[in-house]
Amino acid sequence: MGEYKTLFRIRMRFYWPGIRKDIKDWVKNCAHCCAYKVWRNRKSELYFSWPVTTPFYIMHVDLWMPGYLTDEKGNTLQAMNAMCDLTQFVISTLVSTPTSEILAQLFMENIVLSFGIVAVVVVDADSKFLSVFKSMCEILKITLWTLSQGNHK
Repeated sequence: MGEYKTLFRIRMRFYWPGIRKDIKDWVKNCAHCCAYKVWRNRKSELYFSWPVTTPFYIMHVDLWMPGYLTDEKGNTLQAMNAMCDLTQFVISTLVSTPTSEILAQLFMENIVLSFGIVAVVVVDADSKFLSVFKSMCEILKITLWTLSQGNHK
């Protein structure tokens, strides 16, 4: 697991003076860790901290299809889920045709007008609807951050 994960897990249950130094020495002398150089590879990990100031400042948004639901016209329904980064509060809205104009309207009505100004929208970089969310953010003049697969810490 490496120095930092080991230290985190041991600190959950135990404490003694010099715990960090002991864990560091333990990991450096571990045959598996030495073989894979776990204690040296921490710089290769991706870390990102969000500058959260208020609730609903940063929203994670994605489209999800909850099974096969249709509306009265036969259109397949999808859910636009928006989660606040600070409070983890989720707002779900059903969408029949996810165009950027419709998503912008629903985002404005159900999130911005209900909970306040959103400064940043975060979307998975591998999302099928990344271009739609880019257009939505351009329409609403909101900053868009794309989150890569390796950056889910």
